[in-house]
Amino acid sequence: MSPAVDLLIPQMASGDATSNHTRLIRELLEERGIGVRIVVERKNRSDSDSIPIEKWKGDAKVSILQHSIGSEVAQSVIRKKAPVVLNYHNITPANYFQAWQPELAKSVQRGRQQLSQLAPITRRGIADSKFNARELRGLGVDDVVVAPVLWQLGSGPQPANQSDDAVDEEGGTVLFVGRLAPNKCQHDLIAALAVLLRFRPQSRLVLVGDASPPQYLQSLKSLARRLDVIDRVVFAGKVSDKKLLQWYQLSDVLACASEHEGFGVPLVEAMANGLPVVAFDAAAVGETLGDSGIVLSDKRPATMAMALQRVLGDQYLRTSLRRRGIESAQRFDISVTREQMWVALKDLLEAGG
Repeated sequence: MSPAVDLLIPQMASGDATSNHTRLIRELLEERGIGVRIVVERKNRSDSDSIPIEKWKGDAKVSILQHSIGSEVAQSVIRKKAPVVLNYHNITPANYFQAWQPELAKSVQRGRQQLSQLAPITRRGIADSKFNARELRGLGVDDVVVAPVLWQLGSGPQPANQSDDAVDEEGGTVLFVGRLAPNKCQHDLIAALAVLLRFRPQSRLVLVGDASPPQYLQSLKSLARRLDVIDRVVFAGKVSDKKLLQWYQLSDVLACASEHEGFGVPLVEAMANGLPVVAFDAAAVGETLGDSGIVLSDKRPATMAMALQRVLGDQYLRTSLRRRGIESAQRFDISVTREQMWVALKDLLEAGG
C-alpha cells in the first residue's frame, strides 16, 4: 500500500537545514496519522528507512519535492511528469562557483533548468520566503504559499547573555554561521575585521561551517594572512548543535555579508539566542530579519566594520537589538511554522491527491 505522502530529497544529511526541515515535515504528518515515505537519490546510514529514487513510482497521494540543487530526484519527477508540491529553498546562481568548483556550478545550473521544467507540473509551490515565492510565480506557478523552513536547533535555543554585560572595549567576538562559500562572502567579513581591529585590537571573527568548495577556505586563510589578521580568525568548521549553541552564547554579534540567501536559518538562530545581527541586505536577508537587526545596503569593509563597532560599543543598542531579535524570532518558532506547513498541505491531503 502506498503512503499518503512521499518526501523527495537528494540526500538526508546531518546538520543540513533542508534535511532537518524534511524530518520535521515527516514528524508533523505522522503525528496526524498520515503515512510518509522519504525518497532519496543517495542513501546514508541515518536514513535506512528511505527508498532510492529508482524504486519510486509516484503513486502517493501527495509528493513533496525539496528543491535547492540539480538532482536525479528532480529529474525523475520531470521524466514521469508526476504532479508535485514543490518546496523551494532557492538555488544559488552558478556564477558564484564557476571559478572555484566547475562541477558544483554545473549542478546548481542544472537545478535552475530543472526548476523551469518542474513549474508546469507543480500542483502547489511552497516557498520558505516571499523572495523565493516571487521566483516561483515568475516561472508561472500560480498557487504559491509562503511557509518558512521548519527549524529546531537541538532542544531549542535559549536567549543568551540576557544580563548584557558590556563588551570589552578592545575586544568582541563576531560570529558567522553557514557554509564557507563564495556567495556567502566570508572574504568580506575578513576584510571588515581588518578594519575593526584598528578600533578593537582584541576582537575576533569566528567562522562556523563546512567549506564548499574547499578551495574557497584556502583563499580565506590566504586573505587573512595577507591582511595580517590570521591570528584573529577562528575557522571552527562544522560543529555539533551543542557547540553551535555555545558559539551563539559566547559571541557578541552575528555578521552576514552573503549575497544570496533564500531564507537564512542562522539569522533566525542568532535572533532566537539574543545575538544582535549586522547583515548585508541581499535576497531574503532583510525579509528574514525584519526590523530586528542592522541591515546594510553597502558592505564595503569600512561600512561593515563601523556597523560592528557601533553594536559592540553601544550597550543600549545591543539590548534593543537583543530584545527585538528574540521577539522577531518567534515568527519562526516551530509551533508557528508547523501550523503554516500544515495549512499549506491540508487541503491537498484532504482532497486525496
